[in-house]
Amino acid sequence: MIVNNRDPFLGDVGTLISIDVQQDISTATKTLIKFKKPDGTTGSWPAYLEGLGAVDYITVQGDLDQVGTWYLQVYVEMPTWKGHSSI
Repeated sequence: MIVNNRDPFLGDVGTLISIDVQQDISTATKTLIKFKKPDGTTGSWPAYLEGLGAVDYITVQGDLDQVGTWYLQVYVEMPTWKGHSSI
């Protein structure tokens, strides 16, 4: 995962989160980045395809609202398969 080549900070806006799933997902019809915040709250952000095997999201106000370890996972739907990346 790449996050603007630095650690994100509480309240950051415009931070690029890019995750390479190391598979060709170019036919994906739906992509999400699912997250688990440090307090256990879960959710997802809409992601867009970048190249053949990566998804990107740019943070907006209110996204990065907790300090600590976040867990991220990509969810993809393609015509012949749907599922999750590793965490």
